Amino acid sequence: MKEITDVLASAGRSKGERDAAAQAFLGKRAEIWQDISEGRFPSTYVSTEGRKYAGAPLRTAIRCDFLLANKMALGGKFAKDRIADAAQRDLLFYVLRDREVFPTRSGKKFYCCPKCTAKVYECVSAGVFRYVDNAKWKAEIEREG
Repeated sequence: MKEITDVLASAGRSKGERDAAAQAFLGKRAEIWQDISEGRFPSTYVSTEGRKYAGAPLRTAIRCDFLLANKMALGGKFAKDRIADAAQRDLLFYVLRDREVFPTRSGKKFYCCPKCTAKVYECVSAGVFRYVDNAKWKAEIEREG
């Protein structure tokens, strides 16, 4: 999981550092995706900016960060990438299932809890989903419930 956070943390760094982080991530990406898809998550996860996660928010944070790291590392190839597509579908299953049960939620409780909603907000702000309207979801999260 370190490779995920390294890619995300490299955003403001030199091109060489970004490329090195992206290559390290791409080298471990299939293995990381295998762990995510099989539900093997660490007991804790520290995302960018030192944010710590455990429990259900941990799974959402890792899924979101994995998508964001894919978008950064793959660039223009992101939209057609098989692993990135599977990761989107995986995360969207949980979000859409929750939205089906609670369709009127907005604001900090757009998704299950404020921590998970904040991570989904990062994804919609970056436009990582192709199966939903990112702008519409972003507006719903920004709207106070």
